Amino acid sequence: MRALMTTSVLAASLLLAGAASAQSSIRPGQTVQGNFTSKDARMDDGSHYRCYTMQTNADEAYTVTLSSSDFDTYLSAGPGADCDDTTVSNDDGPDMGTDSQVRFMSNGGLWVIKANTLSEGETGRYQLRVSSGERVRPTTQVLPISIGESRQGRLEFSDRRADDGSYYDCYSLQIARSGSTAIRLDSGDFDAYLALYQGPQCDGDSISSDDDSGGGTSAQIVETLRPGTYSIRANTLGSDETGDYTLTVTSRR
Repeated sequence: MRALMTTSVLAASLLLAGAASAQSSIRPGQTVQGNFTSKDARMDDGSHYRCYTMQTNADEAYTVTLSSSDFDTYLSAGPGADCDDTTVSNDDGPDMGTDSQVRFMSNGGLWVIKANTLSEGETGRYQLRVSSGERVRPTTQVLPISIGESRQGRLEFSDRRADDGSYYDCYSLQIARSGSTAIRLDSGDFDAYLALYQGPQCDGDSISSDDDSGGGTSAQIVETLRPGTYSIRANTLGSDETGDYTLTVTSRR
């Protein structure tokens, strides 16, 4: 009896693991119809999910949409084929009610997409749609900014990309007289990151960098600068993040 119970438990465990690891494939430009039932794999929070892998091309952006009239959707995606290792996620937006949408830029290779119910035990029909790849070439533009000026900007897939996969805009700053200069980056859409460089191109070793010195997720650098040309990276802390920001440069005495 003990051996029989052990075998039964093992079989059940293998069945659950098989359901959790099962993956389907989806192609760019394809739409698939699905139906969550009580037999589908569950997350630790009890919500059902299915995993899809997709072959992507380098330097192309993709939009993935998960919609359902039966349950509140949750969607996540990430490079590779591990359904537990996703880097972008979304619940309700943008402006899509209970449908979900993520957009990401690929360096090529496989991406995994996790279609998920938001809450425990939800079931029902859904539609998963992937756009065709959109070719994106990052800008090389350098934007001017002066002391006493604030600039509104937006980081997106067409912006420069750092080695860690984060997006940034490059600003050129002319300093006429030596003095203390404060540079601040604020955003309600992402965790801000700043870096200051000698020269106009935001490259080489940074003079200074900062994550959260501006309070919360705002970044701030305060440095005494000599006359010359400097450049500022208005940057996201994490990879694949996008959104609006405000960059402000002021003089301090």
